[in-house]
Amino acid sequence: MAQNVLAEITVPPVEPVPDYLKEESVALLKQEQLDRISQSGAIKDMLKNESLRRLIKLIDSSENPEYLLDKARTDNQQFVEFSEEILAIIERDPGVTGREQVLEAMGMGPKA
Repeated sequence: MAQNVLAEITVPPVEPVPDYLKEESVALLKQEQLDRISQSGAIKDMLKNESLRRLIKLIDSSENPEYLLDKARTDNQQFVEFSEEILAIIERDPGVTGREQVLEAMGMGPKA
């Protein structure tokens, strides 16, 4: 249901990207991080959800993905869980679940 709300909103135009940012060739994620994401059972399970996949495609194909990303982070609990898991994966040691990482960061779980 939250995805339908996102699909019906008017997306504001995005400001042009400055030339100096277009020229930079910087990888946002390291290969090791990408590998950990692609091997995550939790991510694979989450991506079985068709509405989550459609939402990700909508954000990715938008002229203003940052706006839709912010909307999804506030309006769609599945996307919140997905993005938290991704963030936990790219910042954690192998073998620690995303939930454990988030709880630890909040001071609610034991440090590994």
